[in-house]
Amino acid sequence: MQTFSANPILLTTLLDHVEAGTIQLPDFQRGWVWDDHRIRSLLVSISRGFPVGAVMTLSAGGDIQFRSRFVEGAGSTADAIQPAQYLLDGQQRLTSLYQTLRHTGPVETRDRPGGTRVIRRWYYVDIQRALDPLADRETTIVGVPEDKIVKSNFGRTVALDLSCQDHEFQQHMIPTEQVMSGMAWGFRYAQYWQGRDEHPHGDPFAFFERFTNNVLKSFTEYALPVINLVKETPKEAVCIVFEKVNTGGVTLSVFELVTASFAAGDFSLRDDWETRKNRMHSEFGVLQGLRGDQFLQAVTLMATQARNRAAVADDRPPNQIPGVGCKRSDILDLRLDEYREWADRVEAGFRQAAKFLHGQYVFTSPNVPYGTQLVPLAALHVELGDDLTTANAQEKMNHWFWCGVFGEAYGGAIETQLALDLSEVAAYIRGGPEPTLVTQANFIAERLLSLRTRNSAAYKGLYALQMKCGAADWRSGEPLSLATWHEEAIDIHHVFPVAWCRNADPPIPRWLYDSIINKTPIDATTNRKLGGQDPSRYLPGLQRDINDDRLRRILEAHWIDRSALEEERFGDFFAERGQAMLDLINRTMGKPAADGREVFRKALDSAGLVTDRYAGDDEIEYDPVGEDAYDSP
Repeated sequence: MQTFSANPILLTTLLDHVEAGTIQLPDFQRGWVWDDHRIRSLLVSISRGFPVGAVMTLSAGGDIQFRSRFVEGAGSTADAIQPAQYLLDGQQRLTSLYQTLRHTGPVETRDRPGGTRVIRRWYYVDIQRALDPLADRETTIVGVPEDKIVKSNFGRTVALDLSCQDHEFQQHMIPTEQVMSGMAWGFRYAQYWQGRDEHPHGDPFAFFERFTNNVLKSFTEYALPVINLVKETPKEAVCIVFEKVNTGGVTLSVFELVTASFAAGDFSLRDDWETRKNRMHSEFGVLQGLRGDQFLQAVTLMATQARNRAAVADDRPPNQIPGVGCKRSDILDLRLDEYREWADRVEAGFRQAAKFLHGQYVFTSPNVPYGTQLVPLAALHVELGDDLTTANAQEKMNHWFWCGVFGEAYGGAIETQLALDLSEVAAYIRGGPEPTLVTQANFIAERLLSLRTRNSAAYKGLYALQMKCGAADWRSGEPLSLATWHEEAIDIHHVFPVAWCRNADPPIPRWLYDSIINKTPIDATTNRKLGGQDPSRYLPGLQRDINDDRLRRILEAHWIDRSALEEERFGDFFAERGQAMLDLINRTMGKPAADGREVFRKALDSAGLVTDRYAGDDEIEYDPVGEDAYDSP
């Protein structure tokens, strides 16, 4: 079924509909003010019959119900008129055209493109310049201040005075709000000049008739292409179409469309979310990246699961049992009563998810491996409730979480995965089989070589694990916990500094020294003290702040062999530390131990750092990542 029609409609007809309120703006469309230059350019284009783009509307009366409002300048908030169509795209153009061509008051505009200062202006068509074939048509539309007097010479000289109708006649300036029905104004104009010998173009009636035929008809006969979406158009289609065509104003996201839909039930989703967001953000820094659409995803997961269970309990046929999901279409089908039923519980679920992340040594929003994984985390806490309080349940939840992080399962289109998590992980914690995500998760040694920046989920996850395993600051000996995270900024430190690596013989390439294997978390003060010193120089400095045995144990907690560091044996350090990281990741994921030393040594060998090459026909060939393939940390 075709969901739209496309027809040219006269501008004057469209303005009639705007004035009558049969075309209105959905409430999610915020007020928009075009600058003076764009308004004048729009009017010039209309006067010359140039295209100014299509308008898109949606027929009212279907499943999509919006709270609506009049276009600025039209109607009144007290007018209880139900629109026949919602204006989805073209708000700025139709608003500007209505205010300049129909509205009887001054037009609110801005002084310049991108400006913030709102000014009020009147617009005129310069009749003489409009009929002058040598004149620049861009100068035929004139904007004047609210008092209709243009001054120059720092306000001391009146350059143009249109403050009364006689002055308009004298200057041959017709107000733009008169051009759509200009004959009455033109008759008065001609009468004013009739009997006066000084009209510059002879007969004023003939002059204005020529203006009517050459300019005014361009306005009265101008038609805009209008694409109208039929009322049966699904919500998802409206959302997708709007996102593709709307290049100005407010983008119609899923959250905005649901907000507009709920507004028809006299409920402000935007205000409700802002209140919830402020509560969660102020209490948990780890939730400060949570977005409104993610909150809706979690609510929708719970609502669709409730629908699914109700259908199963009613013994409906399989083809009548709704699925569980949080795709765009699922969110757009969310009812207001369902939102009210689940929103408080989902907010509580996100709070529990934040506490879970704290237990994994993830303390701030930028350090959350996958923000998208917050959605199933919250939904699972809602679904499982007290079932999550046992040690066995917590262990299984940890298992799933870290398999998602190191299996890098949430990096693409993940809506299907979120629904699977709700059903499979809940069943797993209640005694069922391992979720598909857990069984399929895999982490290979080569991945450690390509982890170089904090943008990677695995990168963030490995540092959280390191702190969870008891890593302490090198100088103070303080464990890197939530307290130290907030009191001391945690920095990422190159174990073998960049300068040392570049000056080594042979030089260590950037793709190797920027690997996560050569980085570790310490507090900012320690990082500044170490600076870019060589390991053989900064270690003695550390020994002055902390006793020898404790320093050894701290370095071991960072998977660093002290002798390799003291003797500056980068190759041995790199291979052994890489293996320690790989062991921890596989242990956390519940996967069998894997030996990655051969991979690490071959990487070192490719950089000329290891001479004794492993023999064999099945030798792994290592292809280092180029300098430009990643961002610098």
